[in-house]
Amino acid sequence: MRLAVLLVSAGAMAGCFAGSLPEIIEDRDVPSALGAPRVRRVRDAGTGRLPGQGVWSGVTDEVAVPGELLVIEGDSFGRLPTVTVGGRAAQVLARTDGGGVVVRVPHGVPSGEIEVAVSQPRGRDAGRIVVKRMALVVLGERVHLVDIEREALHVGRPAIAVPGARRVRLHADGGVAYVLASRADGDAVVVIDLAARGGPAIVREVKLAHRATELVSGERAPGLAALGDGQVTMFQCDEAQRPAPYEPQPLPVGAKAIEAAAMSPDARTLAILVAAGNKLEVLDVERPREVKRLATLELLPEARLPLVRDLAFAADGETLWVVSGANTQSLPAVEPTRLTAVRLVATLPGPDPAGPAIPEASSSSPATERARPGAPRLLSVWRTQVVLGASAPLRLAVAHGQPTASGTTIRMPPERAAIFVSAVRDALFKLDLGQPDAAGQAKRLFGSPAPGMIVRAALDGSGGPLFSTAELPSAIDLSPDSQLVVATAARPKLDAAGAVTTVEAGVIAATVFGNPTPRFFPLAELAPRALRPPFHIGDVRIQP
Repeated sequence: MRLAVLLVSAGAMAGCFAGSLPEIIEDRDVPSALGAPRVRRVRDAGTGRLPGQGVWSGVTDEVAVPGELLVIEGDSFGRLPTVTVGGRAAQVLARTDGGGVVVRVPHGVPSGEIEVAVSQPRGRDAGRIVVKRMALVVLGERVHLVDIEREALHVGRPAIAVPGARRVRLHADGGVAYVLASRADGDAVVVIDLAARGGPAIVREVKLAHRATELVSGERAPGLAALGDGQVTMFQCDEAQRPAPYEPQPLPVGAKAIEAAAMSPDARTLAILVAAGNKLEVLDVERPREVKRLATLELLPEARLPLVRDLAFAADGETLWVVSGANTQSLPAVEPTRLTAVRLVATLPGPDPAGPAIPEASSSSPATERARPGAPRLLSVWRTQVVLGASAPLRLAVAHGQPTASGTTIRMPPERAAIFVSAVRDALFKLDLGQPDAAGQAKRLFGSPAPGMIVRAALDGSGGPLFSTAELPSAIDLSPDSQLVVATAARPKLDAAGAVTTVEAGVIAATVFGNPTPRFFPLAELAPRALRPPFHIGDVRIQP
């Protein structure tokens, strides 16, 4: 796809494809505006390190991705210009020789050709550039790259081989991916530059000093953690392509049996879900060399069986969502799918002069809480709600709401927030492909009704099954505008007798409005053992 730019000469076009970039200069060297701003061209510059001053190099490949640096060249930008990229506010990171600025492609920018605008009191001008957004899908020891354009998926990019790949997470900027790989000689975090020339590529690998089962990252602040084997390794991620591990820290005893884990958007808190006792362990990781336990909560105090399955932070970091329901250990007992909200905020006592943090929806709504950086954390189970019509839950994703041109996200009260859950028929947890009647089991379980579904849920009791699928959905994520849901999925191939011969794996995608119609995109073939409960089939993350 061609890079669209505003040009003033043929020479400017030739420079568009050059690797040389204007030097970074100090702010005090920037001249005042003499008139309206004029944008000459816009170039992408990769995800590398931006120096404080002087010569630097970048990767210019005609297409930008979320989190990538942009160099906007022109004149009369003034000392304090306002920059928007695709209608989203972008912070000016540096000024360049010749009058330009450097910004980063912000979260939520639309895919396709977008406007890059510079304005100051004397006027406004704009250039254009193409932005692509990708979903990263871990399946079959490969990272598959799927382009997302508004409400559609496009498959066809070459996959990246990562032996032992299990989990994928993104740097807070969105331009670099981290893949947890489990191997015989030790686990590692593989770093993928999503803005590399020629397409995404592995740039380095960081060995772990312990085995890990979970990888988590911050959505707004740089942060990364690998958890497993009773330990957690935190990473310093200010330079996205060079995550630097700290010394591993021991996890508290209650946090060692990990069912799922999540990191708060500000990268200061770790939440660990423990199946035994249906507990939530919350750790303070603001100081990576001194991991501290904040609290332990019993999420389902009346439950006698391990029911919790997955968790995720809300975009504001003040609410944790946990989904629970039937699984291998709970059957044959009949257990409904439940959604639990946990409040986790730094608080001051008394009412907030600016109004409650969350509109009161019930007597349990914490209207007197207001956040304060550095204040003690208060945790409580706010509410648990049964999700009607949902089958056994697997994984969870939280909608972030509609983005606005100011660069913020419209905040939804927890009782109205949309939560999306991948789920399968309860009976599938009885599937054992090693049993003599395995062929008969598979034929029955993968027939009618459809074995999988995506569920939309909320604390107010609204929602329910969004759509059913012929595949088994697993890991799940949403586009930044919360309009498209994408989930890894597996479709078994049966022989005439009903035995599973191979498993076709890929992703299912559908819009979350109107009458959602899921579409399956096959990406890899897996062995029949991929269908073993608890059906953790790959992983997926969409660039912000």
